Amino acid sequence: MKKALEATQKQFESDSGRTPEYLAWHKLFRREFTAFLKEMGATTIQIGKPNHFDMSGFFQMVTGQMWYFRIEDIRWSKDTMLIRTAKGVHDFIGGPNQYISLSDENKFKTRFKGAMICSV
Repeated sequence: MKKALEATQKQFESDSGRTPEYLAWHKLFRREFTAFLKEMGATTIQIGKPNHFDMSGFFQMVTGQMWYFRIEDIRWSKDTMLIRTAKGVHDFIGGPNQYISLSDENKFKTRFKGAMICSV
């Protein structure tokens, strides 16, 4: 996750369309986050296609609990990832919002693991 989190903190060019810089970030973050989720025990991972400077999706842990995540527009909101429990891959309302720091790999992993434990 280190490279993806570092890339998130960089400045992104603002544009009305998807920039090559954003597309490269999306690909990197998707790859590293997917690997991290698999290490954590995720059995199902669905990450949306590149949108407009954001990312969202769903993942299911080995416990059966489904989660929704979202990173807001990375041009302006690069500090946190929203996660919350979900009933399925179309539940965009879900449980209470929790925020995971994107500024540091250790904070990210610690807070993420804590959120998974608290939901059990």
